[in-house]
Amino acid sequence: MNFAEKLKELRLSKGLSQAKLAQDIFVSRSAVAKWENGLGIPNDDSLEMLAEYFHISVEELLYNKESEEILVSKNKMIDVQQRVIKVFLIAVVVVLGIIVYMSYKPIREYVSMIVIGILICSLGIFNIQGNIASIHWYNRRKVSKEDQLPYARLMGIGTFIIGITMILSACIQTLGNIELGAQMILIGIVIGLTIMIYAQYKYNKGIF
Repeated sequence: MNFAEKLKELRLSKGLSQAKLAQDIFVSRSAVAKWENGLGIPNDDSLEMLAEYFHISVEELLYNKESEEILVSKNKMIDVQQRVIKVFLIAVVVVLGIIVYMSYKPIREYVSMIVIGILICSLGIFNIQGNIASIHWYNRRKVSKEDQLPYARLMGIGTFIIGITMILSACIQTLGNIELGAQMILIGIVIGLTIMIYAQYKYNKGIF
């Protein structure tokens, strides 16, 4: 088990969030996130504080610093490559979108629906990954720490379904089938909201 995996296991075993651990050892939450993602290792002072915090030795926490540094270097390279690919894909989508928008008149009527659908899908994906920041007001209500992940995922799935059906509906309507497009978005909204309401009742003990 490498350092990133070890740290995450120790943190979860104590039921700590990254923010809480960061606060307790006087570092930023982003620093803890980097360590757990294999994109960095703590300096000697932070390493000693972590070892003391979890009541283990520095050697148990970070067995081979040299090999960990090599792994971090590889992870950073992969991370940069992934970012470059994402930026390239976004640029391609934007360029293609502009070309389609300029050349195909019917799609101009539904471009706002497509854009809103993309934004809603992005929010859904953000929540599916377990991020609760966009719905953090519920975190201060009745959703327990143990339920945050399944709650965020259900909310994300419901949101994503609404967003993707908006995009598909807009595309279908640009092809002339307005009735089918309207039916699709209605079905998507009903399914998405049903999932989200279920998540509220299951994990948040009600809608309000």
